[in-house]
Amino acid sequence: MDKFDLLHQKFVEHMKTSGFSRRSVPDYARNVKRYLEYLKELGIEHISEVDRRILQDYQTRIYLETHRGRPLAPATQKSRLSCVKTFYQYLLKNGYVLYDPTANLELPKLPKQLPKGILSKKEVGRLLSEPDLTTPLGIRDRAYLEVLYGTGLRVSELCNLTLHDLDLSRRELRINQGKNAKDRIVPLAEATCAYLEMYLTTARPKLAGAQQQILFVSKNGLKMHYTTVSKLVRNYGKRAGLSKEISPHSLRHTCATHLLKGKADIRQIQRILGHESIATTQRYTKVEINDLKHVLKRCHPRERKEIEVDEF
Repeated sequence: MDKFDLLHQKFVEHMKTSGFSRRSVPDYARNVKRYLEYLKELGIEHISEVDRRILQDYQTRIYLETHRGRPLAPATQKSRLSCVKTFYQYLLKNGYVLYDPTANLELPKLPKQLPKGILSKKEVGRLLSEPDLTTPLGIRDRAYLEVLYGTGLRVSELCNLTLHDLDLSRRELRINQGKNAKDRIVPLAEATCAYLEMYLTTARPKLAGAQQQILFVSKNGLKMHYTTVSKLVRNYGKRAGLSKEISPHSLRHTCATHLLKGKADIRQIQRILGHESIATTQRYTKVEINDLKHVLKRCHPRERKEIEVDEF
């Protein structure tokens, strides 16, 4: 194992023990591996030899790279460079380098996209009514659908919930080690609590072993995987006859949008969703503006094509 391979191994071990999402570790490992292979191609023998010019050349290489005849998407370019920046933060902190050559590296700017798959209140009602409440699995599914819509949790956060994270008496849910290793507490609506209590008292005992501490479990009493939850949510959306592609993240977007329409403060929504930056939460204000534009176009007399110039 050469020096670069050893550094890569230590970095991956660091990620696994430092609060990084298990889903993101493979991406970091793969993208840093690509970068280190590039340095080997250049004949660089020690990581401290890298300067800003080499990083800029690597950025250019990524920009010119193609996949199936097409340039890499801006999000892919940004992801590769972000992983390298995180790698250098680790190197600097642990004394492998004396300065960070990525400090002033500009990342590709992504086109601003509005959240997709946002449901109306009626569509949410149709989705929530799909699970069969005469079966333990149906009660479980209704409970986690209520949590996803009521709290805006990420699907990975939902799957990691334990019994100790839920406090029905206080109507609170604690999210431990969410994105960026942040903890937070979110309030629970009365209806959400009701379905959680139904699940805990009538359904979960039939699904889980006595030693299992995970809140939402499979039919075998094991921890549910996020892909399983995503598939179930998508299937319920189809059964409800919804034309939109539904996912757990759709319910997160829907929760935020409905809170905003209900006049919740943008910073309160930020805390509930666990956004590190207020700019991420502000995307939903653009959704609200788009809704208002549709209302204006449909209802305002100045939007009618047949209007006479002197009508007013």
